Amino acid sequence: MRAILLGNGKREGVLEGVAALRPEIERYVEVVAADFTGQLDLTTVDADVALVFGGDGSVLRSVHQMGENQLPILAVNLGTLGFLSSVDPDELAPFLRSEAFENIQVREQLLLNCSVWRKRSSSETTPDFKTISSRLSSRATPSTWLSGVSDRYCCSNHLVVNEVALRGGAPFSILKIDLAIDGELVTRFRGDGLIVSTPVGSTGHSLSAGGPILRNEAGLVLITPIAPLALNFRPVVDEASRVYELRAVTGEVFLVVDGSSRQKLDHDDLVVIRRAPFPFKMIRVPENRYYRNLQRKLGWAFDAIAQTGK
Repeated sequence: MRAILLGNGKREGVLEGVAALRPEIERYVEVVAADFTGQLDLTTVDADVALVFGGDGSVLRSVHQMGENQLPILAVNLGTLGFLSSVDPDELAPFLRSEAFENIQVREQLLLNCSVWRKRSSSETTPDFKTISSRLSSRATPSTWLSGVSDRYCCSNHLVVNEVALRGGAPFSILKIDLAIDGELVTRFRGDGLIVSTPVGSTGHSLSAGGPILRNEAGLVLITPIAPLALNFRPVVDEASRVYELRAVTGEVFLVVDGSSRQKLDHDDLVVIRRAPFPFKMIRVPENRYYRNLQRKLGWAFDAIAQTGK
């Protein structure tokens, strides 16, 4: 089986951890590429699996780096929480020599596509779409409740693993954000910001803002308010097949994708979020059970007597 090795080489312990594990790894797979800088173009790399070393941030970076060429990921936890981790370092070699690895099963998980549509002034020309998006969405303008959409062009495009967040900048006043779903205006939200997350992202920023936890394989999108002014605005869960549109109508607003990519929005920019045309893939590890993982990572306590059924 052909594999690529990925991770954040600037993170303490990653390069040392990979160096210690690599002789054992090469007993079971053919390493065709390795990148710990995040700079290698992986969109055309021919491999069967990606071994990603680090924490959840390393997995996010690897998914973005692979683009449309999504390889099944086996995540080796060299980080802290590691919600997306498949195995710990001491579990890697036993899994690679197991029957489960020889007959890998893949869990497909939702990716979103987020594009920003900007009004074109008389002096502006539409930029070359391919330099922005690598074909993550079509040239077609979104179906929207706004008028004059034909005067807009796509100025940026992002692959989303965890979440899209609209956050305020200085002077940090309350934001007003219009939310529409499938072209129907839902509400004008007032508060510190709004998060649109995947099920994988539900254990990240959304959870800290009071959102629920969604199982990773669920084909759902979660909308979570950040400090809403109206206490009756609560998290909303809907289908991933729908088109979600956000427009910040006041304040200085920033678009933040997966906690790293950051873009300042112009007034009246339209943010369109829809399902990406491909999923990202995680290799199933039989011992890595979903709720067992939550128990470990979130420190959930439970009655030992209830566990034994007595």
